[in-house]
Amino acid sequence: MICMAAMAAVMPYAAQAQQQAPSFMRELPQAIAPASEPSIVLGAGGKASDEMWAMFEGGRMVRNVTQAAIYPVRPAPDKANGTAIVIAPGGAFLALSFDSEGMQVAHYLAEQGVTSFVLKYRLDPTPKDGEGFGRAIGARVTSFSPTTKYVDMPDSAAQRWGQEDGLAAIKWVRSHAGEYGVRPDRIGMIGFSAGGMTTMNVLGNYDSSSRPDFAAVIYGASTGKPLPKDLPPLFIALAADDPLLGYASVPIFDAWRAAGKPVEMHVYQAGSHGFGMRKVGGTAEQWPQHFSQWLKANGLL
Repeated sequence: MICMAAMAAVMPYAAQAQQQAPSFMRELPQAIAPASEPSIVLGAGGKASDEMWAMFEGGRMVRNVTQAAIYPVRPAPDKANGTAIVIAPGGAFLALSFDSEGMQVAHYLAEQGVTSFVLKYRLDPTPKDGEGFGRAIGARVTSFSPTTKYVDMPDSAAQRWGQEDGLAAIKWVRSHAGEYGVRPDRIGMIGFSAGGMTTMNVLGNYDSSSRPDFAAVIYGASTGKPLPKDLPPLFIALAADDPLLGYASVPIFDAWRAAGKPVEMHVYQAGSHGFGMRKVGGTAEQWPQHFSQWLKANGLL
C-alpha cells in the first residue's frame, strides 16, 4: 500500500510497529516544483496548488492531491497500436510514486505502442512537515503484513476517491478514444500497491462506459467484496518477500480462476514492496517484459 520512496522516508516512524518492514535509506524527500508534463483535470473541485511535490531516490512523489488529473503519454505514430491504459501509482493513499509507478511505466509502454494516462488520484491529507508525513505513513502501514489477505480502510476517504477517479479516467479515455487513436474496446488499467487496490475497486464497480477491457495489479490487494461476472483478463505481479502485501494477490488470482476468467500471476523471489520500475536486482525487474508478453498473448500489442 505504500510506494518504495515514501516507505524509505518514513521507516523511522514505522519500524517499531512494523518489525518486518524492509530497511530502506532514511533520507527525507526534497521539495521540487510540480510536474511540468501536460495534464487533463478530471471533474470539478480541489486545486493543484494544494499539492506537495518532492524528489526521492531519483523519482518524483506527490501528496495532498485534491484535484484528480491524468497525464497522457503517447507512443510514436508508427508504433501506436490502438491499446490504451490508465496507470495508478501507489503510496498508501497518502502519496503517489509519480515516476517509478507512473511516468516511467508509461514511457516503457509507449515503446510497445501503448497510449498511457498516468492517474493522479485524490489522496488523504498529510501534514506539511516531513516528520508529520512520516508519522502518517507509519501509522497506516502497521496493520499490513506478509499474511494480509484483504485491505479495506474505512478511515480513508481516498480509497473511495481513488475508485471514483479511476472510473472517471477510464470513462474519459473511452469517450476521447478517437482523439488519441485508441480503440474503445482496448482500454485497460494497471495499478501499483494502493493503485493496485484502486484498480481492484474499479474492477468491482464499473458500468459499461467505465469497464476496463484488461487490467493488471502489481503488489496490490482487494477488499474481498463481490466482483461482477464479466471480469476482464488480469495480470498480477508481486515479490515473494513483500513484507506488506506478500499474500494479498493470491485471493485475487483465486477469484479470477474461480470465475473462469483469464488470469496470470508472477511471483518473483525477491523485490520487496514497491519495486515498480526501479533496479532492485533479481527477476522482479523483469515484470515489464512479462507484462508486455501477456499483452501480446491477449491480442493487445
